[in-house]
Formats: sequence, structure tokens, C-alpha cells
Amino acid sequence: MKTSALLVSAFLLLAGCDRQQDGVVAFQSNRDGNFEIYTMNADGSSQQRLTQHPANDIAAAWSPDGSRIAFASDRDGTWDIYTMRPDGSDLKQLTRGQGANTAPSWGNGGSTILFISTRDAVNGDVYRMTADGSATDRITADSLVKDTPVMTRDGKAVLVTLNIKGRFSIASIALGSRKVTVLTPPDHDSETPVIAPYGDEVMFATNRDGNYEIYSMTTAGASQTRLTANDVDDRMPSYTATQGEVLVAKKGGVYRVTLATKKETVLSYKGDYAPAWHTR
Repeated sequence: MKTSALLVSAFLLLAGCDRQQDGVVAFQSNRDGNFEIYTMNADGSSQQRLTQHPANDIAAAWSPDGSRIAFASDRDGTWDIYTMRPDGSDLKQLTRGQGANTAPSWGNGGSTILFISTRDAVNGDVYRMTADGSATDRITADSLVKDTPVMTRDGKAVLVTLNIKGRFSIASIALGSRKVTVLTPPDHDSETPVIAPYGDEVMFATNRDGNYEIYSMTTAGASQTRLTANDVDDRMPSYTATQGEVLVAKKGGVYRVTLATKKETVLSYKGDYAPAWHTR
């Protein structure tokens, strides 16, 4: 009896660990003729369409607690930021009628949302608003063209993709001083930084090797290391709950990649992009 009880306890513990590693992936897909937001399980099953609109819905971003998904949509004639529940209900529009507002990401533990807006400058600046959209402040004010802002885990800086004379680079912008530090070399394109849920690591896509591959570095730009290696562009990376496994977008599909073995598992392949992981 005692042995049986121990086996049952061990089984339940392992099952609990498996559930901890389980996750759900939000992504955008043009399988319906325009971009909509979908979710699926970590193995690609149970794909569900969350948005239903003839306009484009893109750039899904999970809140840290998984209770909301932020995204950008041009359903009102210009790009604005919205949030919804993970089942697509309780849609809330957070920006309205102030330039084009795109590339949302969550900061400060989920209490704020970063985004790019052209409300004050045609090149676009980084803004931060409360999670309900009730208060907004401008983080940058310069002539640089920006995209895909993400806040560092310590809340002291924002990483962005900069367009510098037609080349894309990853840069760090210090909150408060607005000091801009370019982190990647200027002789190739680097884009879409994402912050690791652990340690001081950032993933990004770069074409320094001829085609786009996923690299990692510290938030200060040190230790730039190639993570993927093949002859097809790997872009739009996302961390998963398992260290050493990442999601990438390639060839109109979402793939899960085991970095040590370079094994790739196709999760979805129907015009799918911009995967974003959240652990259940």
C-alpha cells in the first residue's frame, strides 16, 4: 500500500510538472484572407480564431498573468491598440484617433503597455499607457524610426527595433534619460527583440549570416550568439517555458525549435506569423 501511494504521488507530481511546461501560443494568421488573431496549444492542436473582423488584427501579446491579449488592429480606419480575453471576449479599445498605434507589449508586471505611435511624430515614438488605456506618457522624442518595443525585466530600459537609413538595428533606450545605445552592428539587419523570462537574455532575428537566423545576447548587447542554423529565414522568435526551446515564424508557419539538436516541430502552417507563448 505504501509503495502504491508513493507511485501515485510521483505520477501526480510528474503530471503537475508537465502541466507547468504546457503552454498556449497566440499568433496572427492570414488563412482567412486577412490577418486575424488565433491561439493553439503548445503542440499545435486546438487552434481557435479569436478575432472576427474584415480588417487586420496583428501583433498579439500576452499579459504576464495570461488574462488579456493585447493586439493592434486597423478596424476603425487607423491602427489602434486593443485588448481581449484569451477566448476573444471582452474586447476593449485602448487608443483612439491619435495617429497609428502598433506593436503592443506589456511592461511593469502587466500594469502598463508599451506601443509605437505616430501621434506626435511621423517617424513614430515609444509610448507607455496604463493597462486600461486611461493614462499615456511619451517615452521617446527623436527622429529615429522605431518598432517592436519591449521593456527590460528591471524596468530601466526599453529595447526597440530602429530603422537607421534603411537598416534595422536593435537598440536600448534608457527610461528617464532617453539615451539611445545601438546594440547590434550596423552592416546588417537585426529586428524584433524579445526578453527572456529568466536571466539577462534577449532573442532577436538577424540576417548577418545571409538569411535570417535567431540570435541571443544580453540586454547590454554582449555575448551575441547564433541559436538557429538553416537555409530558411527564421524570424519573430518567442521564448517558451522550456529553456533551450523557442518558437519561430518561417515560411508562413510557426515552428518549435529545440536549440541543442536543431530539431524543428511544425505547429501550424497556414500563413501564420508572430507567435507569442504563455505558460498555462
